[in-house]
Amino acid sequence: MISNWFQDTFQSLRNPRYRTLWMGTTVAFLAFMMSSIVQSIVAFDLTGKNGAVGMVALGQGLATIVISPFGGVIADRVSKRKLVLIGQTIIGLNFLVVGILVVTDAITILTLASSTFVMGAVFSFIGPARQAWIGELVSGDEMGNAIAMQQVGMTLTRVIGPLLTAALVAVSVIGTGGAYLFMSGMFGYVILTLTQLPGTKPRPAGGKSILGDLRLGLSHIASRPRLALLVPLFMGVIMFGFSYQVVLPGLLENELGRDAKDMGLLFFAGALSGLVVTLGVARKANGPNAWRMMFGGALVLGVSLGVTALSATFWQAMVMMFIAGAGSSAFQLLNNSLIMQYADQAYYGRVMSLTMMAWGMNGLVGFPIGLAADRCGERETIFVLALLVILVTTAAIMIHVSLNRRFASRPAPLPTLAGGD
Repeated sequence: MISNWFQDTFQSLRNPRYRTLWMGTTVAFLAFMMSSIVQSIVAFDLTGKNGAVGMVALGQGLATIVISPFGGVIADRVSKRKLVLIGQTIIGLNFLVVGILVVTDAITILTLASSTFVMGAVFSFIGPARQAWIGELVSGDEMGNAIAMQQVGMTLTRVIGPLLTAALVAVSVIGTGGAYLFMSGMFGYVILTLTQLPGTKPRPAGGKSILGDLRLGLSHIASRPRLALLVPLFMGVIMFGFSYQVVLPGLLENELGRDAKDMGLLFFAGALSGLVVTLGVARKANGPNAWRMMFGGALVLGVSLGVTALSATFWQAMVMMFIAGAGSSAFQLLNNSLIMQYADQAYYGRVMSLTMMAWGMNGLVGFPIGLAADRCGERETIFVLALLVILVTTAAIMIHVSLNRRFASRPAPLPTLAGGD
C-alpha cells in the first residue's frame, strides 16, 4: 500500500525531464521564499513602519500587474527554455546587487522597492513560461500530478526557507546582506538545471499581434465558465489571504511582544502543515472532490486568519499559522491543477499569466494595507482581510453550485487537456 501511495503521489517525477525542471524550480522557489522574508526584515529595520514593508512589496506588485498579461503572450510565442534561462540569470544578478548594498549599508527603501520591481517584471515572463513548459514535458494523465508536485516543491521551500533564512540572519557576520548573496549563488544551480533540458519551440498563438493574442487568451477563459470562475477566485484569495504578511512584523513587535525576525517561525509553522496537506492532496488533484477540497482550503485560510487576529500570545498565533498553511496550500494546489485541466495547451501561458497577476495584486494592495495597519492596528487589519477571503470564497461556491445546476443535463468527469465546460 505504501508503495502504491508513493508511486501515485510522485508519478510525474518519474519523467526525467520534468524531474530536472522540478529540481531547478524548487531551488528558485526557495530563493524567492527567503527573499520575501529578508526584504520584510530589511524594510522594517530601516523604518520601523508597516507601510515601508508594504511599499517594498508594491514594487513587485506594480510590475506584475502591468507586465504579467503580456508575459503570458510572450511565453506562448517564444522558446520557454530560453525565456526562463534569461529571467533566472537576471534575478540572480538582482539579488547580488541588493546583497552588496545591504552589506555596505547603502541600501534604501527606494532601492529595495526597485529590486522587487525587477523581480516582479522578470517573474511576469518566467512564471507563465515555466507553468506552460510543464504541459510540454508531461503527458495529459500526468498533468494534475505534475502541477501538484510543483506545489509540493513550493511548500517544501516554505518549510526550509524560514529556517534557512533565520539561521543566516542570526549569524552576525552573514546577516541580511549575506542572505541576499547566498540567494544569488543559488541561481547558479538553477541555471545549470535549465542548460540540461532540451530547447522548446514556440507554439503558434493564432493572433497577428501581442494584443491580439492577449484578446484570444481572454476570450478562451470567458468561453469556459468554470475556468472563468477559477481565475478570479485565485486572484481574490491570494490578494486578500496572503496580504497579512505585510502586517506580520508589526503584529509581532507591537501586539505580541516578539522581534520581527520571529516571523520566520510563523512561516515555518504554516509551511510544515502545508507540506503534509500537499502530499496528501497531490494524488487527488484529478479526482472528483477537487473542487470541494479547494473551497474548503480557502475557507480554512480565512477562518484561521481571523482567529490569528484575536490571538493573545505568539504561540496561539503560531497554531493559527499552522492551520492557515494547510488551507492555503490545498487551495493553491487544487486551483492551479483545475485551471490547467480546463484550459487548452495552446493558451497555458496566457491563462497562467492571469494567475500570476494575483501575486501582483497582492503586492499592489500591500502598501495601503500597511498604511491601514499603522492607522487602525495590525489585529483589525488582519481580521478584515480574513473576512474578505471568506466572502470571496462563499461567492465562488454559490457560482459553482449554479454552474453545476446549469450543466446537470450533461454531466461529465473533469475535462482532459482539450476539454471544456
